[in-house]
Amino acid sequence: MDTNKPEPKIIHRKRRFSPKSDTGARIRQMDQRPGLTKFTLDIIYKNLYILGIVLLRRKNKMMRGILKFFNRFRGSSYALLEKLTAGVVNFWHQLIKNIKAPFIRLGNIRRQMRPVVEKSKRDGKSPLWAYGQVGYTLFRLLFTIFRTLFNYAVPVAAAIVLVIVVRDRLDVEHSVGLAVTYNDQHIGLIQHETVFEEATRIIKGRFISEEDIPIVLTPQFALRELEDYESFMEPRDLANMIVAASGGEIDDGFGLYVDNIFLGAYGEIEPIIDELNYILDSYRTGIEGEQVAFVRSIRVDDGVFPTSSMRSIEQIRDQLNMDDPYAPLTSYIAREDDTIATVANRLGISYDRLVEINPVLEYRDVTPGQILNVPISQPFMPVMNIRTIVFPEEFPFDVYEIETIQYVRGFRSIATAGQPGVREVTASVSEVNGVEINREILSTRILSAPVTQRVIVGTNHPSNIVSFGSVSSQGFLWPTRGGRITVGLHGYPGHTGVDIPRPAGYPIFAAASGTVVRVVHSGVGYGRHVIIDHHNGYTTLYAHASAIHVTVGQRVNQGDVIASIGRTGNATGNHLHFEVRRHGRIMNPAHYISP
Repeated sequence: MDTNKPEPKIIHRKRRFSPKSDTGARIRQMDQRPGLTKFTLDIIYKNLYILGIVLLRRKNKMMRGILKFFNRFRGSSYALLEKLTAGVVNFWHQLIKNIKAPFIRLGNIRRQMRPVVEKSKRDGKSPLWAYGQVGYTLFRLLFTIFRTLFNYAVPVAAAIVLVIVVRDRLDVEHSVGLAVTYNDQHIGLIQHETVFEEATRIIKGRFISEEDIPIVLTPQFALRELEDYESFMEPRDLANMIVAASGGEIDDGFGLYVDNIFLGAYGEIEPIIDELNYILDSYRTGIEGEQVAFVRSIRVDDGVFPTSSMRSIEQIRDQLNMDDPYAPLTSYIAREDDTIATVANRLGISYDRLVEINPVLEYRDVTPGQILNVPISQPFMPVMNIRTIVFPEEFPFDVYEIETIQYVRGFRSIATAGQPGVREVTASVSEVNGVEINREILSTRILSAPVTQRVIVGTNHPSNIVSFGSVSSQGFLWPTRGGRITVGLHGYPGHTGVDIPRPAGYPIFAAASGTVVRVVHSGVGYGRHVIIDHHNGYTTLYAHASAIHVTVGQRVNQGDVIASIGRTGNATGNHLHFEVRRHGRIMNPAHYISP
């Protein structure tokens, strides 16, 4: 081997760099990477999936535990129920056995003693010993029955007694209360503090002025048991005792309250009632069945009142007959010579009341033209009169329309006049100070029935009505259906046509062909009327119509219905006023038309 042989030379080839291909690979790698949003959602999804699997497994495990517990509980419940049932059945059987045992023993003794008794009777001996055995057994039977009943009854009776005792002892409201001490005086015993609060309200209602109410109305309470001879105090009795213990001057009396407003107290109740009845009597009208009552609520309470709240009967009378201080206000415009005193005297209110309503008067007197607020005079004690009245009353009749094609639309004629009915009404009327405030109908009774009004109503279209009548030698058609001329030309001063009376709604025909040049809806003169120009120097006028069926500019043929008979304008009855003019000159229509 040639050791001097040269070693092979390793040639390292350099990889050519291609910017284009390398950039594409990087882009492909970047495209394969998930975005941040997708990556986050994938992580959240995977974790929620795992969490859901864990929760589902735990839920299934918990449900298996619950089912296992209820299965065990159900089994133990069934077992316990079986034991209880067996115990009840055994107890019942034993009870029946114990009840039957004495009777069975009595029957056995009786059967055993029967041969002995029969043998003793045959031998002529008295069977006392056998009877003694039967009697002894019967005695033991009765003793056993009573003992059994006693053993069952005593526990039940003891339980009932225990419940009654516990209930009575626990019912604290009927045995324990609050002892009230006021101004170092023992007042009495109340059930709870609300009784004192109600008594305080009653006390405050016995003072006319708030300044006279005792500043301190704070008693002392002590919890103690109710004695056998004691009873709980009512709020009114407690109020009397507190007022008596307040240390002020007091009197027994009867307090008058109007809408819970204290007016004062008087020593006797009869004069107060007499004053109230006197006011009511002044409003009585003497109508039978009339009821009179005050609108305000009135209350008279007896009790102990401070001397400052006592009033004379004259003072109470003045208060009951005074005007309402809270009446609504109205305006008064001061005159030239008005002062506060003259205005108060003129309006019948006190000086102080006028200044109270108008505080600006405290600083200056009344000036001419000044607007003052003054109360509307209303009595302090308004009275309501309730009485029953009976009066006749008309009520409307019905209208029955008879439609017919014999008449044109707009035709309306009363065939039978209607008459209203009359009924007797019984009503309860309520008045306050002579002003009616309510009326309630109690009953009604028909005195005379109404008469239905029948009205003929035309339904035919004007174009469907065919005119009939003769055409005069002048070529004019009689302008309505039937009839005759009753008032001719100049039949009275200013009459420029002829009158043809016809029932209301009858059709009015065009006397000749032409064009409608005037349509007037008026309530005076001609009333509703139509003028037609016949294009030959002639014009015709049709007046006092109840309805018009054409319009200005409309072309009409001879015999077309243009209106309906009526009495609009200066007309005393239903008729057609017909005029003919030639070149504006009034002509005699009788020379142009004939019926």
